[in-house]
Amino acid sequence: MKVNADFRLFAATRFDATKYIPSPSYGVNRFMLDRIGDEKARATTIVEYEPNSKFPEHTHIGGEEFLVLEGTFKDQFGEFPAGTYVRNPIDSKHAPWVDDDGCTIFVKLLQMADTSEGTTPIHVDLEKAKATAKESAALGMVAELYRNDQTGERVEICWTEPDKEVGLADGEAGGEELFVIKGSVVCQGTEYAKWGWLRFPAELVEERKTLRTGKDGAQFYRKTGHLTESALAMEKVHISNA
Repeated sequence: MKVNADFRLFAATRFDATKYIPSPSYGVNRFMLDRIGDEKARATTIVEYEPNSKFPEHTHIGGEEFLVLEGTFKDQFGEFPAGTYVRNPIDSKHAPWVDDDGCTIFVKLLQMADTSEGTTPIHVDLEKAKATAKESAALGMVAELYRNDQTGERVEICWTEPDKEVGLADGEAGGEELFVIKGSVVCQGTEYAKWGWLRFPAELVEERKTLRTGKDGAQFYRKTGHLTESALAMEKVHISNA
């Protein structure tokens, strides 16, 4: 299966809850943003856990990172409510479940490089991270969640004022991915509201120059530096894109 599988191209999707696809695990549904592969896939997905559903224990051979969007995500490491960023490194394992409130997450699979970071998960409360956020002329308030100087990958949460151009920091390159948590962004006249997703390739494209926040501003997840040929080559697991 391929969904937005050419990383040299601009891609964007507005969330539509009617387009969830059931996964093989009962009560777990997926809204696909990009994907290469079938059940073993390099994937970016919105995953809905229906109340009292669970997923069997599994090992993340290529790592996993996710944001809890609604409800509470649970595994043997703890309980993670909406507004939590989780990074499960390569070869970590868990068996997640949810209770009566259900849970929805934005998740990225098989996208990590093996740079000897161990198997201990990272958990970040976004509200606490906001307290240490720094002001950026290009992006508003920015909290860094993760950085890998070997690959160039950087993960941030941004809080940007209404109707503001979303710029690039000096010297930034290597591709960019945005996921809207609250508010909206506008690109080429199209508004991407809650849970909208945009991916810009490593080479600057015209679409990126039009990016602004909507009338209510935006809070968004932002990943950069991960779409260069060298960064993609460093990912531990590679699924054929033939």
